[in-house]
Amino acid sequence: MSDITIPDFSKIASKAKKDAARIAAIESVKFFKDSFRKRGFTDTSFVEWKGNLMGSKTLYGHGVLMGSIRKVTETDSKIVVESNTRYSKINNEGGHITVTPQMKKFFWAKYYEFAGNIKKTKKGSISRAKRNLKTNAKAEFFKNMALMKVGAKIQIPQRQFMGESVTMMRVFETLWKGKVELRFKQHLNSK
Repeated sequence: MSDITIPDFSKIASKAKKDAARIAAIESVKFFKDSFRKRGFTDTSFVEWKGNLMGSKTLYGHGVLMGSIRKVTETDSKIVVESNTRYSKINNEGGHITVTPQMKKFFWAKYYEFAGNIKKTKKGSISRAKRNLKTNAKAEFFKNMALMKVGAKIQIPQRQFMGESVTMMRVFETLWKGKVELRFKQHLNSK
């Protein structure tokens, strides 16, 4: 008669549950950070970001917003991932911001920065070089922003990078099935 050892299924399930939470937390952070590389968010399908006021779709810049995405809580029943910059919410959800005197000061400074980069011809007229046209457009944008009245509202488009995602849940399901199958194969092969 052979010795048959019955596996401790409750111990295997408990370890698997802890692993699932850890893996889900890691994969959630990766999934949300991937929104920055793709320049859009995927729920049931991919939604590309609309451009900001200057037409740019990227939120990457210096990488502060993307770098702020982190796991806060990880338990067997709950995972919390957040981005804690002061501008995370307005970018993720969209909305309005109010023009302040400090913003006007900033816009004027940017206007003078870009306007100072405009090259002129020897005769004194503005050069029609591509770089000049782009710089001139940026200078004009900041001038228009600086001329807004204090208290005016600026629309910030939604550029979602975090949230519930059907696609992300499918990724978890696929990963989880693979881990469970691997665990049982390892257990059966160890006998």
